[in-house]
Amino acid sequence: MNTNPSFPAIMDMEQLSSVMSCMQQLGVRLLDYTAPDGTHIVLRGPEPMSPDHSTLADCAPPPAPAPAAPASSQLVASMHGVFYVAPSPTEEPYVQPGDVVEEGQAIGILEAMKTLTRLESDYRCRILSVLVRDATPVEPGTPLFSVEKLDD
Repeated sequence: MNTNPSFPAIMDMEQLSSVMSCMQQLGVRLLDYTAPDGTHIVLRGPEPMSPDHSTLADCAPPPAPAPAAPASSQLVASMHGVFYVAPSPTEEPYVQPGDVVEEGQAIGILEAMKTLTRLESDYRCRILSVLVRDATPVEPGTPLFSVEKLDD
């Protein structure tokens, strides 16, 4: 608790911990903020770690992919964010295992800093499995879908 009455309490420890956790999930290493009252804070996150050593308590590792046919490939996350399989919690997923998707077709959403980015298939393929649970934080290169490329 802040005992200096001339310096307002900006955040309690729970709020600070929450902000730092979000920074880590989104890959943000520096937050420099000046409040309307002139109070200035700078938060520096830890150095990025390899995905093998993630310490996010609320981020379970993705389930192991099902055995795939030799022609299988993966569609991966293009940036940091939270991966969503559907446009909203009440709507059906964009794709499900067995679906054939065309190049440029929506396959999911990544949310980073309240901005939604539509994920699209890089090529025509069949979805074999979804490798990441809905609402899971991901990093660039995280495999999201196991797919079979289709030539026709």
